[in-house]
Amino acid sequence: MTGALARLEAFVARWSDRLCGDSAVVRIVTRPAGDVAALHTARADAFVTGLGYKPIGGNWELLDAEGAPDAPRSALAALVEAFSRNMVYSREPWLGEADALAMGADFLACFDPATRQIVTNRMYFGWNPITDATFEWAFVAFDDEAIALLLATDED
Repeated sequence: MTGALARLEAFVARWSDRLCGDSAVVRIVTRPAGDVAALHTARADAFVTGLGYKPIGGNWELLDAEGAPDAPRSALAALVEAFSRNMVYSREPWLGEADALAMGADFLACFDPATRQIVTNRMYFGWNPITDATFEWAFVAFDDEAIALLLATDED
């Protein structure tokens, strides 16, 4: 098992119970990287369609994996927004901001910073669903060794 896959396995062991402790259904799928020469949108689409989800092409938003939580298009900010509060009842906590930040940092740390990229299906004006769920937030992160889907879905 590669370093990234081993780190992802440890991430899943460390965070699965907390992520699945809310009303959302969380799915984390990891695999070896596949075609590392493809564009980030093609890599994300190939991975999610291989798992039975819908492709969204150019609607994958490339996030800044290095950006601070207050930086534009920050991956950490997006992960905190996705997992700090309940997806349906946004006034209810899920992980809370501090733990969502820690979870997001742990997720990003699974990948080699030199080749790490992360995309999401949500942008400032809405989202492009890969499932039929009422509420959804998907992240696909990858480097030259591994690729992972972090998907949260919920219904009202």
